[in-house]
Amino acid sequence: MKSSNIFKMICKYYNKIAPLILVALSISYSSEAIASNLSRLLTIQKEHHDSLPEFVMDMLVDTSKRRVEAIIDQHYLDGLPNYVGDKEWKCLAEALYFEARGESVIGQFAVAEVIINRANSSRFPNTICGVVNQGTNKSRYRCQFTYMCDGLYERVDDKISFSRAGKIARMTLWEVNINLTKGALYYHANSVNPSWAKKLVKTGTIGDHKFYSDKAPVD
Repeated sequence: MKSSNIFKMICKYYNKIAPLILVALSISYSSEAIASNLSRLLTIQKEHHDSLPEFVMDMLVDTSKRRVEAIIDQHYLDGLPNYVGDKEWKCLAEALYFEARGESVIGQFAVAEVIINRANSSRFPNTICGVVNQGTNKSRYRCQFTYMCDGLYERVDDKISFSRAGKIARMTLWEVNINLTKGALYYHANSVNPSWAKKLVKTGTIGDHKFYSDKAPVD
């Protein structure tokens, strides 16, 4: 992930985290100063816990966390606290759980990107819940996300996987833009070969899914 993407995300919430940025920039190489500033950072983190996720704190304090590999690492994600968000978060977290929980973390981030890309496209509903629920008023298997119209009762049985999906959803909603899929709006499992895919531009394969766009990939 480019540092510019991270700071673009952070600047969106500047008024809430300005004190944190000043403290982070003031950290020196003195062990006493580091201990003192870390204590202050923890205090600020506690004060802003509703608006400042731990992964943003990590990005500010630890430059190694600004690399893509650090953000999409399963061990790092599993170390973050559980999170419960609003309706949009719930729609995204459930979509990741039911559509991609068997995928690696990077595969789940990729599916999340497609959902966000659709919500930002004029060709799809402009909310995450709208994207996930699109086509559910049609017959079975004609909706956009199979779990929404396969006629099966869906429930969360794997709490660990749902917790992980929830964290990925939160990071995605905080505009942690990794661009794994190069602007993809569509995907399908490697095990199928849908006719609609032939009309699109393939942007890549991640895990068990192939990703597509209707125009040239966005780097």
